Amino acid sequence: MSSQQIDADLPPHYNDFETELPLKFRVGNEDVSPLVTITAAQAHLHLLAAFDKLKKDVYSAHSSLSDEETSEIPGDPHRAWVVFVNRAVHRFDQFMSGKWTSDFPNWSEAVIPPLDVIMVWHTYLLNPRTYYEDSIRRTTPFARRLAAMESMPLTLIASLVDPTTLEVALPSAHREAFFESASGLPFMYSLKTTYSDVVSLQCPCCNTINPTVRWITHEGDEEGKGTGFAEPDFVHQCDWCSHKFNRSMMGVKKFCEELTRRRARRKVFFAETLLDPMTGKADEMLAEMLTLRLVRRINAVFKLEKKSCGQDEIIQEAINLAKGLDWSSQELYVLIHQGLRPREKHHVYDEQLPRVKRIVAAYSLPGYASIDLVAAILRQGSFIEKMKELGWLESYCFQSSTGQATLLRAIARYHAFLDLMSAKPGSFLVPTIDIDLIWHTHQLSSAAYRVDTVRLLGRTPNHDDAVQPVTLQSAYDNTAAAWKARFGVAYSVCGCMPDSGPKSKLFELPKKDVTPVKPKIAESGRRFGFFKSKKSKPGDGQTRVDGLGIVEPSKWNGQYLVSKELDQADCSHPSDHNIHVPLSKGETIQPDLISRELASKERVVAVKKGLEQADSNRTEGSGTNDEKEEAAQVDEWRKLQAERKENRIEHKEAFTTREGANGPYYSYWGVSIEPSPG
Repeated sequence: MSSQQIDADLPPHYNDFETELPLKFRVGNEDVSPLVTITAAQAHLHLLAAFDKLKKDVYSAHSSLSDEETSEIPGDPHRAWVVFVNRAVHRFDQFMSGKWTSDFPNWSEAVIPPLDVIMVWHTYLLNPRTYYEDSIRRTTPFARRLAAMESMPLTLIASLVDPTTLEVALPSAHREAFFESASGLPFMYSLKTTYSDVVSLQCPCCNTINPTVRWITHEGDEEGKGTGFAEPDFVHQCDWCSHKFNRSMMGVKKFCEELTRRRARRKVFFAETLLDPMTGKADEMLAEMLTLRLVRRINAVFKLEKKSCGQDEIIQEAINLAKGLDWSSQELYVLIHQGLRPREKHHVYDEQLPRVKRIVAAYSLPGYASIDLVAAILRQGSFIEKMKELGWLESYCFQSSTGQATLLRAIARYHAFLDLMSAKPGSFLVPTIDIDLIWHTHQLSSAAYRVDTVRLLGRTPNHDDAVQPVTLQSAYDNTAAAWKARFGVAYSVCGCMPDSGPKSKLFELPKKDVTPVKPKIAESGRRFGFFKSKKSKPGDGQTRVDGLGIVEPSKWNGQYLVSKELDQADCSHPSDHNIHVPLSKGETIQPDLISRELASKERVVAVKKGLEQADSNRTEGSGTNDEKEEAAQVDEWRKLQAERKENRIEHKEAFTTREGANGPYYSYWGVSIEPSPG
């Protein structure tokens, strides 16, 4: 059943007001119907509010422990949340890889998993390329279920969460039974984890099940320590073979097992080999070539050319191969490098090749996913916090016409963002918070997102959520310059750094095919087709606006690509939840982050100077050419941005704080964002 059918069958709980989106948006050379509806955006926000409450519940459960509980349960709520997320990822793995009696049924309440598993699924979908590749590169139950669940039924899930209290509805007996039979785990998750709670893991050295691996240990009471499975320094001595193993060793064994399945003539493509890095499209011919190179190299190193692998020998051969690599990610890196680049000799001091690095990262941790879902969920938490600060997680937020207009503007800005991507296909563009929300909502319909973006952009943009500050700062500045050049309005007016004066040479983008618009705030909507043009010709009850899109007459009054209202300012704040700040031990902040704030203040000074020069030119009628040019660079948007920067003292400059970057959880992550070999 499609998401559209589900929307039609459900009561209009999240769509009480008429949706007044234009019938069409222009993206590139195509007029497209809205790719995200206000119903989906509202349901997504409601789900994010439920995730936020879930985190609060975990924090609350560990903030008021009894004297008896303190000896069994750690009292640190930050640590407790990271442990909870680790357990949620494990529950997701079990559910998706478990034995189901039949193919995945049509969406209904009976097949919706618990909220903690939904949270993991949600984050996985927000990494669209990884999710898609993992769903097609093998034929395992896990991959088939990913494919069957590639579009999240947002309205259905949101209808299971009380709109006021955010309490999740009690599951039906069928829903409970479906999850428990598939995963072998209780439907209800536990908010607390004791020192005695255990998980069953397979030893990568002998493949024996170890049923008593602890989630947390007393050593973990010291920040950044602990050998439990949900702690940074996880290690466990096998109950059977006495070998000690960790996550990295489990990841190497995962690679070796996939290799031996390939040798046994199973359908297997290694992670990061099946999708074209430029477009995100599946390319089996390229994947076959890369896989054959790897297999041939490993066959040569371990002298396996003349020996085939039988179906019953897969596990034992995988263990032997992992042993031959000493279960080392560094050895695996060298082997993969030699396989993909046989003519290039690798030295330990050489810069790592991007594809090889990505492959090794995918096999540096246990589990079926090729991404560290724990780290991704923790990073996603800072975005939820941003939505909360905006007040967008409150049930009443979008009940008024003003609230509706805010969400509609966000949808419009997302389509403009896609249009910008189509105009500059090779660029890294940074979204604002409101655009990012709608982008995320689109990604949750994975199949539609893939089809839409390939058609409109020629590629599927990935959601890169671990980016260096300098890269983000530069990319955002270029995005803002390109937006203004194309649409004639400011990209952000939240109180962060004002736009630069001179035109960016990096972005000489063609403007929309319209009559030039003066840089006045009230005119900004005409650029993207929100107002009737004087040259527009009505037809069939619709109006074409300057060739940019089709809107219904009298609609979108006052709905611009950016609002000058102060209470709307934070919506256009740059989305920096994906920032990754690599800090040395004992270091608290990078010089790059400080220089960003200083540069922002310098631009405010430049705007003031330009305004003073403009006043002088008007009163005295004089000024050099350079002075006149400097004055001309200060339009109404730069003036507004500079005023906001000066007046909104409490507003934090984007890309200058670790809050929303690594966050307080970094020391608890079991696997780093970009695992380095070794």
